[in-house]
Amino acid sequence: MTRVLVLGGAAETPGAVAGLRNAGFAPVVHWARRNDAPDLPTCDSLRAGLDGAVALVDVTHAFDTDTRMIAHRLTPTLPFLRLARAPWQATRGDRWTQVPDLPRAVAATPRGARVFAATGRDSAEVLAHHDGPVFLRQLRPHKRAAPPNCTFVFGDGPFAVAEEVNLFRELRIDLVMARNIGGAGSFPKIEAARAMGLPVILLTEPPVPQGAVFRTLPALIDRLRVRVG
Repeated sequence: MTRVLVLGGAAETPGAVAGLRNAGFAPVVHWARRNDAPDLPTCDSLRAGLDGAVALVDVTHAFDTDTRMIAHRLTPTLPFLRLARAPWQATRGDRWTQVPDLPRAVAATPRGARVFAATGRDSAEVLAHHDGPVFLRQLRPHKRAAPPNCTFVFGDGPFAVAEEVNLFRELRIDLVMARNIGGAGSFPKIEAARAMGLPVILLTEPPVPQGAVFRTLPALIDRLRVRVG
């Protein structure tokens, strides 16, 4: 069977592996983060996973630019195909501002606004440049100290819309900041902001280093067959 290296990390990883197997490929997964599906075939390093692989299928988190960039630099000529969710789209009445990166998100935030941020565990230092209070969601417990003006809000999803509304009211949130990763699982905070009429600043999905982005697995598999014969 034809070996394919899968960069895993998004919730779609197990389904992508199953679909590739059914299509006649032999996928092996390099996990960008912790392994949430230990029954899948895995490799300890990118180099080990690339040995004998004819293509690279990227199913990492939308904002995990480090993993995909490293993989691309190791094999710049290997076919690179990304499976990614479609980003969220604003509806009538939404107060969304979309920006390409976190510094510009901070720059677009009104002075003194109370911000709820779901921008990743490592974004606190940049968010601390905002001159108002920032409440940064953390999905994994840790004991790191928050920088000035920043408070960690711990919680493990999935989160319901009503829970998010109650949290925003309790914290007296003026604005919600998040990464536009698409999908239903992370949308409740955006839906809560919509229900409360709060403005939202969204970081747009970063571009891939090369190759094409596919929104469905069958479309990716069709292209993969063409690329590797």
